[in-house]
Amino acid sequence: MTDTSALFDEPSTRAAVTVEVGPHTARLRGYGLERTLQELHIPHTACSDHWCITVDRVADLLARIEYADRRAVQLTAVVR
Repeated sequence: MTDTSALFDEPSTRAAVTVEVGPHTARLRGYGLERTLQELHIPHTACSDHWCITVDRVADLLARIEYADRRAVQLTAVVR
């Protein structure tokens, strides 16, 4: 018998998160991020298709997403 519990989880627990880290801000894309940002009291701004946060709070967010929520994260360093 195989474990299929992940197939029936809410999308926010399974969906991958994309994080593009620049010199001052990070752009975030993924399902349910606003709730997580609010729970962690991370100041954020909604842009056209992503959320923006300051670079100094990325580590807090990644710890929560990867460890507590067990979500996959694609982290990319960008120069803007």
